[in-house]
Amino acid sequence: MLKPGEILLIKLIRDNAGKFNFYTLDRAARRNGWLDPNDGYLLGVFYSLVDRGYVLANKAEGQIEPHYWITDAGARALQEATERKP
Repeated sequence: MLKPGEILLIKLIRDNAGKFNFYTLDRAARRNGWLDPNDGYLLGVFYSLVDRGYVLANKAEGQIEPHYWITDAGARALQEATERKP
């Protein structure tokens, strides 16, 4: 089950597919309520999502930093997590 901070990151990446690098994701997450210390550090949570196959990082030619997309597994995990909420 996804934690609230993971849900926030996946939603931000989904809604801005390919537009965010880590720095813009970090700023957007903090503007959108990343405050939960139980979720851990944003960087660690982000890499956990990548390691679990929920987020794909891709660095295109000419980009300094990779940009992010959610995977099908990430979309399913998000759907399951949001459907379970009362």
